[in-house]
Amino acid sequence: MNYRYQWQIIASRVRGLMQAAELHARFLSVRSSDSYGRTARLREEGERIIAEVSDFGDRFQKALPREVTARIEEFEKKAIPLFQKKTDGTPDSREELVWAGLVTLSAFEPEISFLLADVQQAIRSRSELAFAHLQRSIVVDEEFRKKWQAAFSSGEVQCEALGAVHLLSHGIWAFKVSAEGERTDLVYQEAAARFEREQSNAEGLVLTEWKKATSKSQAEAKFKEARDQAHRYGRGVLAGNELTSYRFAIVVSEEQVPIPDDITLEGIVYRHINIAVKPKPPSKS
Repeated sequence: MNYRYQWQIIASRVRGLMQAAELHARFLSVRSSDSYGRTARLREEGERIIAEVSDFGDRFQKALPREVTARIEEFEKKAIPLFQKKTDGTPDSREELVWAGLVTLSAFEPEISFLLADVQQAIRSRSELAFAHLQRSIVVDEEFRKKWQAAFSSGEVQCEALGAVHLLSHGIWAFKVSAEGERTDLVYQEAAARFEREQSNAEGLVLTEWKKATSKSQAEAKFKEARDQAHRYGRGVLAGNELTSYRFAIVVSEEQVPIPDDITLEGIVYRHINIAVKPKPPSKS
């Protein structure tokens, strides 16, 4: 399950708990007693939601934006002590802790929802889906696979043009940079200053660098070459739909090659993607 969908489930539970807490507060305004342990139930539910938030952070640690994982860690430190069951202190002080925890949880949910709604993360997720779709299409679609094998034989330029067209089907306009650091269209191989027309019909613009590796031993050097070329890009960003915090270094090969971990340079994450045009089944690879 995509982490956005998973967070929507948690956020719905938080909002439901806030509604229950508000209803409880109304009862208390009419009758101050809590004979049926409503506060205890609110505490227990809050404790369960915190556990879900912790599991969410652990499960999607590598995929989540760094500011989100940092905020989850801060929240856990503050909220866990507030919702833990207490036996010391007065009933009033224990109830105050629960209400403090509810307020903390109530402020946390919209903050994370806002961060995960960031257009940058939406563009990144759409790009990742496009690359996954591309590789799986090569695996299952014989005609598609032959087209990519022909592009591989033709060379790097044909691979990046074909890849750009596929990404465009997902709403992603991929571009590369020239030796001078200028934006270049992958299909027409022409320099473009602002991509004004493309900005109006694409969900996001993404910097990609495509390289061809003829062997596994060559792949590491090709990934580095792609990163180095992408790193030349220093122009001001376009409109708000350009992915600025991630760049993609793509190596096209016959069989699968080892993929390096993400590398962060000057605050920009370089993602490594391998597209294999003659992929082996997972058991054999």
